[in-house]
Amino acid sequence: MKLVINKTFENIEEWCKSLPHIFEQEGELVYHARNTLKKLQLPNGEEVVVKKYAVPIFVNRIAYTFIRESKPRRAYENAVKLLSYGISTPIPVCYIEINSGGLFKQGYFACMNNPTPNILREFVDGVNNGENILKQFAVFTKDMHDKEVLHLDYSPGNIIYELDKEGKAVFSLLDLNRMRFGKPISRKERLYNFRRMFRSEESLAILVKEYARLCGWNEEGAVAEAIEYCREFWRKKDRKNEYKRRLRERKNRKS
Repeated sequence: MKLVINKTFENIEEWCKSLPHIFEQEGELVYHARNTLKKLQLPNGEEVVVKKYAVPIFVNRIAYTFIRESKPRRAYENAVKLLSYGISTPIPVCYIEINSGGLFKQGYFACMNNPTPNILREFVDGVNNGENILKQFAVFTKDMHDKEVLHLDYSPGNIIYELDKEGKAVFSLLDLNRMRFGKPISRKERLYNFRRMFRSEESLAILVKEYARLCGWNEEGAVAEAIEYCREFWRKKDRKNEYKRRLRERKNRKS
């Protein structure tokens, strides 16, 4: 087992070593599908979120052993990088890689829990009086892009935010497995990055218009381009979901 711990948390090394066992026995289930997410308590009572990654297919087990970093390692290292850029994300605690037969098999990533209830999903289907939040999110995203940081899974479920007394939003990024650093981001890439953000074109238009204004671009042209990327994304997603629905129906009829 390989364990990497944030120096801030070296005093809980034994707890981290026991994390695979603790994960199975304790905690509050947050999400369970391919991967499993739980809330757990550290020995001092602080709350962490732990992701247990599903065992990858054999080809990826080889890749994560010899060719590229595993998902838990990427989640941890990308969090460290983001914080060094001054971009908020939950503080990483540790990651674990477990090998079997000489190949990567299982991984865990732990970070401090941010209990804010605010998440960008609230704007997916409409503005919901959030125009000011969306404009602030445009500022946050432009700053991130200008720092040559590209979140390749930039979706509303992966962005949380907190509001101070003056209504200023502090945004934090989640699900950091797929990130790109240190490469200039073109205009097309910037607008394409918004494609999965909102189904509501009104929400998207407010966001992109403000982003374009900050960049000094033609606002109407930028909004039209971003909306087209968005429509194509949702068309593909809807077709995929419909295909899955039909497969389920066939299976149910056969059973």
